Amino acid sequence: MTEHRYESRAVNADLLRAAIGLLCCLALLAAAELDAFATLVFAIPAALFAVFGLRTWCNRAIIVTLGPKHIAAGSRTITWDNLAGVTLSCFATRRDRDNGWMQLKLKSPQGNIALNSGLEGFDRVCCVAFEAARTYDIELTAASTRNFAALGLGEPGAAHPLSPNGDN
Repeated sequence: MTEHRYESRAVNADLLRAAIGLLCCLALLAAAELDAFATLVFAIPAALFAVFGLRTWCNRAIIVTLGPKHIAAGSRTITWDNLAGVTLSCFATRRDRDNGWMQLKLKSPQGNIALNSGLEGFDRVCCVAFEAARTYDIELTAASTRNFAALGLGEPGAAHPLSPNGDN
């Protein structure tokens, strides 16, 4: 059994981004007399930066426990034999997909767990989730298959026991 936490460097950088974005939006809202539309133009991003900051603040305390029979993040636990869905998404900040982050979503009747690549040991967590998907015949989307392949897990288009025709 292993424990994983979000890297403090990544959490601190995200908190700084959220604070700068929130302060810029709030400063503009406070400094100028704006009409209703202009107020919305700055209030909506301010709310988004606030939500992002709160989620990031909560992530810094989360411990992800990875075991042979389950994964737990905070108060949520998913046993591998109850896993119902696995999605690995890539969010690129540039067209060349060099910069960005990945998000792993695990679904089960017990609840859902979403983890991003700022998690220490994220590749290991993805490897275990990928193997669980193979073991329990969970079909992956084409995008998830490509993203797992980018991590060195399987080949895009290769026949895996994830779907009957192997065209994940």
